[in-house]
Amino acid sequence: MDREIELKFLIAPEASDAVLDRLDGRQAVRRLDATYYDTADHALRRAGFGLRVRDGDGGRKQTLKSASAGGVFARGEWEAPVTGPGPDRDLLDQTPAGRIVNGDVLAPVFAAKVERTLRLVEHGGATIEAALDRGELQAGTDRAAVSELELELKSGQPAALFALARDLMAHAPLRLSLVSKAERGYALALGETPSARREAAVLRPDMTAAEAFQALGNTALGRLCVAAEDLSDLPGPEAVHNLRVAARRLRALIKLFRPLTGKLSATPVADALKALADALGPARDLDVYIAGTWRPAAVADPQSVEGLAALGKALIEAQQHAYGQARAVADAERFGPVALDVAAWLETGDWLEDPERADARRTPARAFAAKQLKKLAKDVLEQGADLDALDAEARHHLRIRGKGLRYAIDALAPLFPDHPKRLERWSVATRALQDALGGLNDETLGASLARDAALADGDAQAAYAAGRLSAAPEATNRLTREAKAALAEMADLKPFW
Repeated sequence: MDREIELKFLIAPEASDAVLDRLDGRQAVRRLDATYYDTADHALRRAGFGLRVRDGDGGRKQTLKSASAGGVFARGEWEAPVTGPGPDRDLLDQTPAGRIVNGDVLAPVFAAKVERTLRLVEHGGATIEAALDRGELQAGTDRAAVSELELELKSGQPAALFALARDLMAHAPLRLSLVSKAERGYALALGETPSARREAAVLRPDMTAAEAFQALGNTALGRLCVAAEDLSDLPGPEAVHNLRVAARRLRALIKLFRPLTGKLSATPVADALKALADALGPARDLDVYIAGTWRPAAVADPQSVEGLAALGKALIEAQQHAYGQARAVADAERFGPVALDVAAWLETGDWLEDPERADARRTPARAFAAKQLKKLAKDVLEQGADLDALDAEARHHLRIRGKGLRYAIDALAPLFPDHPKRLERWSVATRALQDALGGLNDETLGASLARDAALADGDAQAAYAAGRLSAAPEATNRLTREAKAALAEMADLKPFW
């Protein structure tokens, strides 16, 4: 098996020439036609593998690729020449995929028809192969365009790979993508939306804390990139929510593993993710308020609150402005550098070489995870011990802590398979706490946003309606009771770690 380290970007076809102009080196143009194979139940895909047979200038080759093999952009690859039109089963049996297929029939799932322009580039003391792919994926009668740039490190340090990517990104809008052609092809064949690493990150019992962090970071970054692509292509409440959650989950993960990285090293990427999530906040909060407060009132009895229609007009205007801001942060020119910086830090950041944290990096992942989960659970229970006495700010901090615990449980659960029932109870309780505290927070934010929208519109009736809709003590009391019940449930649970 060879270990390849590569970066892949989605690129607008019209930007291709600008990218090629920045890449000096020997050029070759190849026609690559590949067919991807799997079992009837897509066992290879479910296990994180892609199997193709490709015809090209070098003859026919069979290639098996795996998901991450240790770093953010490191993948396992098994490649060998073949003579037949389909996969060579003997060769496949010599790879980890052999036991997954286990003698089942392999059939074509989709095909890729691509023209590849290759440049071999010397940059920063490294040799990097740049491949610009243009063509299409084909699944039956369905088609999807391919326009991608891949940068593969052939020799030298990974830092040079990221340096070249930054240079190219300064001259053309590139969107980092962790979704392979194989995944996009499967999505086309099955009528799905392409996604990166649908399943949880692969965490092995023998992993160190640093290896687990990189595996989890890889998965979280992939989801972030897909969510940004979705919002850019088709903006809407779900797309805004998904990108905001992806940014928050990745930031929470970085905070969770800060004993390995140090606060100073993690701050720039964490701050960039916070800025991304904050920019999406107004759009998300207005979506929640309009759907959960204004629209039900307007549907139930439009005349019940004076100025309800005027408030609706003000809210829609504010929502349109907020969506413009949300789409701007998901645009390739703004989002691209953020994603690349996160990727570079996960793969080549100074935290990987800090001698003062070497022992922390080598800590078994399971031991590290148990310690962090115990600490987070204790903090949440202590802060929520007297929920009724907390003011809005203290309750907000408790919500953040509770959300961090829930995200940590979701991420680290694969390390603790021994007590599935306990794990499920913790997951349910932390989700209930987050929902209740989130609802209380939405009430506060929604009322503020509605007032701001009404005042910006300059309509006194809209401002009056905003005030009337905010007065809902019964909802506050219900959500408070639900949060207290969730905390009480957590206090009685046995650890799963």
